[in-house]
Amino acid sequence: MNFADLKNKIILIDGGLGTTLQEYGHDTLADPLWSGKVLVKQPDQLVKVHRAFVQAGCDIILSATYQISIDNLMKCCEMSHEQAEETIFNSVTLARQAISEERAQCFVAASVGPYGAVLCDGSEFNGWYTDSMTIEQFKDWHRPRLAALARAEPDLIAFETIPSKKEAEALAELLKEYPNLKGWLSFNCQNASTTALGEPVEEAAVSAYLKSPDQIIAVGVNCVHPANVVPLIEKLRPLNCDLLAYPNSGVIWDSEKCIFNNQGQTLTPYIRSYIDAGVKYIGGCCNVNPSEIGAMRHAIDEYVSKKNP
Repeated sequence: MNFADLKNKIILIDGGLGTTLQEYGHDTLADPLWSGKVLVKQPDQLVKVHRAFVQAGCDIILSATYQISIDNLMKCCEMSHEQAEETIFNSVTLARQAISEERAQCFVAASVGPYGAVLCDGSEFNGWYTDSMTIEQFKDWHRPRLAALARAEPDLIAFETIPSKKEAEALAELLKEYPNLKGWLSFNCQNASTTALGEPVEEAAVSAYLKSPDQIIAVGVNCVHPANVVPLIEKLRPLNCDLLAYPNSGVIWDSEKCIFNNQGQTLTPYIRSYIDAGVKYIGGCCNVNPSEIGAMRHAIDEYVSKKNP
């Protein structure tokens, strides 16, 4: 099966990997590596959770690389540079292993979180560091991880939870250094109209997308409140690419206590509105587990069959 075969369907992305690993008994939420902790220490358990999402019916699973970098692997795990590169490379291999074990038609998106995620202070939800860095500094920082992921040949690169126009532009420019890769660009927004840094989301999205229109296949939002998806997507509809949304369950992250403010809500009641708004890639982020993804799969298939009898 080729990725192009998904062209005419609503594509389901998996859910929140770090929070699901926490549900499975792994202390990821307070760890500086987030889901990367299990990638390093218990890769067999990571495969188990990937498999749960595949079993739930998703079309794409994300690698456990959102909050890891070469530097923090070397610092937190006392790895050499080469060992850190290999760990990042293996994240794609393990995702593919889970798909193979389920004999599923599913694809791997290599997760590339923002600089702020590695700071472990909730910075991806405000982007405060943006003004202190240049486009080239962002590219230099992201390049080693992207290089290791590119070597593993994932089906896609998922630039996700990006809080600002500048970092998004840097990532789009960096993607051009790997012309054989395709990717999506997903912004974090704390309201229904702006990036986490406070810029109009449509301006940030257009500016970044135009840096690499031949390689960015979709633009959208993630880890946003589910009720904010439709108004945000409406602002992105003029873009000449597919749209994506994988919100959290309506929770807010407390970076000081390393907890979410509540248990959240189900996403299935929002599915119809997302599809009607033109979202092609739908999934979940924090506090969205395999059971919820399974319910979303059912809701998507049921609604699409009714719309296209």
